[in-house]
Amino acid sequence: MKLTTRLPLAALLLCSGACAAGGEPTEVRGIYFYNFENAALTPEGQSECWEARGDMSAAELPAKGSGRPWGRSKVVVRGVLSEPGKYGNMGTCTHAIDVIEVLSVEHLSQGP
Repeated sequence: MKLTTRLPLAALLLCSGACAAGGEPTEVRGIYFYNFENAALTPEGQSECWEARGDMSAAELPAKGSGRPWGRSKVVVRGVLSEPGKYGNMGTCTHAIDVIEVLSVEHLSQGP
């Protein structure tokens, strides 16, 4: 097979894998927990956590003192959910969600 034939085939295979992995953006309500090791979203009505990826700074309060911020917020986000797997700190989350937009935030608690 010539190189010119292989390049379009390789591009097609890469695109089909990437396109299958991504999904339609969805709106999710839940509790967002954050600290120096975690950024996890527990969707409303579920017990599993999803690793939150992307800019979640709107849902985080500034750190107290010299430490890093940590706390919990009730959020509504729009993002794309991953395939099932092991995500986040120590693989404890069942999915990852690539957050496109933080739609609303209600801060519930803040760390020390």
